[in-house]
Amino acid sequence: MKRQLLYLLAAFLIPSFCWGQWKQAEIPPSYRRKVPTTKIDDAQVTVYYAFNAKDIKDESTYIDLGWLQVGKQYTKYASYFVAHSDSTHQPKLIKNGAASGYAPQDFGGRYPNYWSEYQFDEIYIKDGQLTEYAFMPANLEKECCQYTETCPTQQWTLSDETKTIQGYMCQRATCHWRGRDYEAWFTQEVPIRRGPWKFGGLPGLIVNISDSKMEYTFELVKLEKTKRPIMTYDFSRFRKVSREHMLKLQKKINVNWVRVLSPEAGAQFKNRPYEQLELE
Repeated sequence: MKRQLLYLLAAFLIPSFCWGQWKQAEIPPSYRRKVPTTKIDDAQVTVYYAFNAKDIKDESTYIDLGWLQVGKQYTKYASYFVAHSDSTHQPKLIKNGAASGYAPQDFGGRYPNYWSEYQFDEIYIKDGQLTEYAFMPANLEKECCQYTETCPTQQWTLSDETKTIQGYMCQRATCHWRGRDYEAWFTQEVPIRRGPWKFGGLPGLIVNISDSKMEYTFELVKLEKTKRPIMTYDFSRFRKVSREHMLKLQKKINVNWVRVLSPEAGAQFKNRPYEQLELE
């Protein structure tokens, strides 16, 4: 049995994929995601961002397609690929029972069906507070966790430099935030002071943003001004932890997820180099 377990783990761990310096390890996704069950708001605007895309015109070259939903009370940022997969597999969940769980499948991107915190985390902002919920990979569901902090604000330096991106007149801004230097392009033509992930605070929507090493890049794909519900999951089983605890755990998983699952089995595999988006 132990040998079979090691063989299975090795099948996931031998390959790795690279984009710049950013590593995508072959880590199986969470098997216990449930479809959203509660509507918390209506999004007035939905913005889609390609994450680490090789070709912005080809969705299959994205690591992920994130979507920013902006409502009157809540702002939510999550993976559209994963949300679409949840919706697609809802009939299976209903048929097998709500307690059965299932593995998301076919949610697109360059490396489908593998876990990344940037696909399997959900970020909600309300009343100046940001809460991040982390779905951990297969067999580590007990480690699913959450934290809340005052919504972070980057200290931006605005430039006079402008250019047109996706039909929007954009202005350049830079900042240093949580260990990285960033360049952002924002547009005042869309008066939303948000962007992908946890970025915001500029006098307009962030259209593109990347760090100076080009390890993490978010690019606007499209914007919809269509009313649609903002849904949430049942997060009652997610442990409350600090942001620092969550970051350390996610890094350990990316470096050697088998070691987190089983220290004895994980010792058989080399650690992977990995630098998170938030370095501090």
